Amino acid sequence: MLTSEEIKRRLWDGANELRGSMDASRYKDYMLGLMFYKFLSDKTLETYKNADRLGQISEKGLVEAYTKARESYGEMLDTTIQRILGYYIKPQYLYQVWVEDINSGEFELQKVTDSLHEFERSIYVEVGENKFQGLFSSATIDLTDTALGNNLNERSKNIQALIMLFADLNMVALQKSDILGDAYEYLIGQFAMESGKKAGEFYTPHQVSEVMAQIVSKTTRISQIYDATVGSGSLLLTVGKHLDTAAQKDLHYYGQEKNTATYNLTRMNLLLHGVRPEKMTVRNADTIPYLMTGRKTLNDLMKGFNLMP
Repeated sequence: MLTSEEIKRRLWDGANELRGSMDASRYKDYMLGLMFYKFLSDKTLETYKNADRLGQISEKGLVEAYTKARESYGEMLDTTIQRILGYYIKPQYLYQVWVEDINSGEFELQKVTDSLHEFERSIYVEVGENKFQGLFSSATIDLTDTALGNNLNERSKNIQALIMLFADLNMVALQKSDILGDAYEYLIGQFAMESGKKAGEFYTPHQVSEVMAQIVSKTTRISQIYDATVGSGSLLLTVGKHLDTAAQKDLHYYGQEKNTATYNLTRMNLLLHGVRPEKMTVRNADTIPYLMTGRKTLNDLMKGFNLMP
């Protein structure tokens, strides 16, 4: 397996090679969004593999087995995976199928759009709450964006190159070794440096996060942390890392973010770092008007933002 530093270097070099003239603050949404979808696909396949007790099998063989199982069991298989993960990805919408289509010359950009939209329909919604709603909205990945290319062929070519950047990475294995979350956070930081003054929309400098995290982690036992302008979630994650194992397990992450694309990035970043969906409550809304009302306590703020019952 590649080391953390090798993966970081490879992904950033790939980003620079593929980005062209697109602004870093926008390109990050495409790159990190597709990287996250590869993780979702790998997670779906691993869950099916474990449920069917397949043992050692190649990725191609696993995709074929999953496809045949879906043909045999239909929605029963969907429900099984959904119960475990909270979501599922049907065989025809897997990231691996995109790669196969690229290699065979049959790739269609519309298939990526269809896959991203289908993902949201696959999510289990409990008590009317869908924490993944709009995760791949046009604010995050807009495949009609002319910044990707002036015509359909150019946009398709650029997206294909980006898809292939992650094609051989096993995102689940990287997550288990903590490499994936570190790489994701690294890319966010690199894009922030490239974005200059625009980076303030989505990234707290690591040095600032470290100081704040060390101060917060010295207090009494923490069960919840909240960032009213959460950005990419890096500050929340840094605080979490400074807590002991028991505290991390019980910790609930709260946040609010006005920018929709950044709000989506927050949710992806938390999930890639192993934060369970039930342990995160993030809202897409403006914080400043509420701060002007004079409410000051954490509970007041979270109740006002509908982050707590």
